[in-house]
Amino acid sequence: MITALLLALWTTLAPMASSQAALYKPGDSVTDFTFIARRPFKVSDTRTIQAGQPVRLSDMAGKIVFLEWFAVWCTYCAAAAPQVVTGIEDHYSSPLRGGKNPHGIPVVHVAVNQESRANFQAGTETFIDRYRFRHVVNDYTSTSVNDVRFKFQSSGQPIFVVISGVTNSPTHKPWEVLVNHLGYGDRDFNLELANFRSRIDAVQAPPPPPLLLSTPQVASGANPSFTVQAPAGTRIDVQHSEDLSSWTLLQSIDGTGEPVVVTDPNPSPAQRYYRAIQTPAP
Repeated sequence: MITALLLALWTTLAPMASSQAALYKPGDSVTDFTFIARRPFKVSDTRTIQAGQPVRLSDMAGKIVFLEWFAVWCTYCAAAAPQVVTGIEDHYSSPLRGGKNPHGIPVVHVAVNQESRANFQAGTETFIDRYRFRHVVNDYTSTSVNDVRFKFQSSGQPIFVVISGVTNSPTHKPWEVLVNHLGYGDRDFNLELANFRSRIDAVQAPPPPPLLLSTPQVASGANPSFTVQAPAGTRIDVQHSEDLSSWTLLQSIDGTGEPVVVTDPNPSPAQRYYRAIQTPAP
């Protein structure tokens, strides 16, 4: 029996060992981190994280995440908030864009409250309602305060961080920092927002996975053969296995978008599995 199996392998968010004490900067890949949902946090149409529960960066995999740290007493935070809602959240959620950048990647704005003191919480609720924040988290727990904030800036607010949660993007690494910006008043903030949008819009979606277009066929006296289609600009390794544990390279294909016939040199395997995986282009 010959069984055809296609496994598209993609990297996932995983903690990365880091000895760095320095702050994250654009171009760095971040490790996973956690906030606490201040209000119900809608991750997708089928999943909502309830208030008080952890919200991890990895919960937003596949999206571009715009983080905005604020404090209710911060004058600059109050000045920036409506411009961010208009220039980022409303910009991408418009009917024209449908919540996505030009390459079809969802963009989510997350407002991060950094003020943990009890006497500021009522004012924080008013602040959130006034500026129509849709996704709101706290950067503190009962035992720690601003752990995530201090990975990006050592002091001050507001803080604006943009991270690409896209895996296999041809333009950016998984969980790459696109923006790490402190403050509001250095120059016209509309110029900063335009810069943020340009970084967001530059992230391209991953290419479609390779397609196994036909089940391996064995004609009389011939070797098993099947058809694979590799997206243009990609490289695909076609591999075979007898046990789904150990895999051997059968053929590498530089993708053109056209179907390619792959032939197994073994004329009569008793049982063999096949897969096509994307590898870095040369």
